[in-house]
Amino acid sequence: MSTMRYGVVVGIDGSPAGEQAMEWAAAEAVRRRTGLTVLTAYEVTTVPYVDGYGLGPAARRAEAQDVGDKALDHLADARRQRPGLVPDAADVDVEVVEGAAAGVLVERSAAAELVVVGRRGLHAVDRLVLGSVSAAVSAMARGAVAVVPIDPVAQRSACPADAVGPVWRVVAAVDFDDHLGRVLDLAFDEARHAAAPLVAIHALAQSFVAGPYAAAGAWVHQYEDEAIASLHEEMRRWAEKYPTVQWSVEVAHGTTIDVLTPRLGRHDLIVVGGRRHTPITGRILRSVADRLTRDVSCPVIVAHG
Repeated sequence: MSTMRYGVVVGIDGSPAGEQAMEWAAAEAVRRRTGLTVLTAYEVTTVPYVDGYGLGPAARRAEAQDVGDKALDHLADARRQRPGLVPDAADVDVEVVEGAAAGVLVERSAAAELVVVGRRGLHAVDRLVLGSVSAAVSAMARGAVAVVPIDPVAQRSACPADAVGPVWRVVAAVDFDDHLGRVLDLAFDEARHAAAPLVAIHALAQSFVAGPYAAAGAWVHQYEDEAIASLHEEMRRWAEKYPTVQWSVEVAHGTTIDVLTPRLGRHDLIVVGGRRHTPITGRILRSVADRLTRDVSCPVIVAHG
């Protein structure tokens, strides 16, 4: 039995968040030299409907198809204005699929190089109570997922240099757990595609250095030195596979979120490990991947196994 394989898949819904996610996904497809699939999903209402009132399956599909057609027009304009950041028309497909958007994208993630979703600027309570497609997909995907936040600079500016898409630096959020190899492999690969430097950052939790003897404790400095040495050893191992990537290592004190957030800019790309879980679990337990996808100002790739 043959299995359909995809390059970069981006979910859109006609919103500004979806539009920016599509622009970033287009640039990512160019970097990866692969195809771009623009996917829009629609659900058929379960309440009684009359076709004339636009609630029937045909009307819902037509609405979704219109979103897809407008996406193609948007990409055509972007291709003219920002050459090199949008694949050729022959390498772009539009799919209109019946089903819940999150479920369709999670299913598609098993066969895609990368699934891309936009992040709406929801209120914190809204995110917790209502959830979002980006939260569901990033939490439950079967492969790598990129969550692209709204970029206010790109929204306000017509200058091609301010567009979303370019990656100037790749950041790997690393810890000494079973995510490490997966995160570094994906981060090195992204840095290679983007011809960008890679920095691996390890956050030294305050719990390790708390207490009255923390400042003078030799074990604190020993742990930090050992962490740096271990990261350098791991990075050198992956650099053999990706010899063109320039890389560096940083170890900083604080929580992962506190360490990373001030270090990230709009053209960075951060890669973080993730385990599949329900979206509500991630929001309540405040997992690192969930918090990063909600709080930072640059695209986040969650490296699921």
